[in-house]
Amino acid sequence: MSAFASAEEAIRHCKGLDVEAAVWLFWDDAGQPLEADFSVPNKRGLFRATHGVYSLVAASPDHHAPLIEALDEVVSFAGPAPFDAAAGVLAHLRSRR
Repeated sequence: MSAFASAEEAIRHCKGLDVEAAVWLFWDDAGQPLEADFSVPNKRGLFRATHGVYSLVAASPDHHAPLIEALDEVVSFAGPAPFDAAAGVLAHLRSRR
């Protein structure tokens, strides 16, 4: 899991082609699922692909689980404390309820 300071920072880091391929899943700071809303679609050509432009919006129902439910599946953590360990993330999520 990678923690970003803002949605904009996450968007800069996570390329559109990877987002579309579900390499990345997103949650807000309360652990609610977010999904990409592409305003400019990704393009794939014979020799070249270009990343689209997207924003993060509240995910449609059943898109993916809230972070508190998915936390057991996370195998590594990258980010400042408290987001550098499962216990810290869990404490943060509980404080946001």
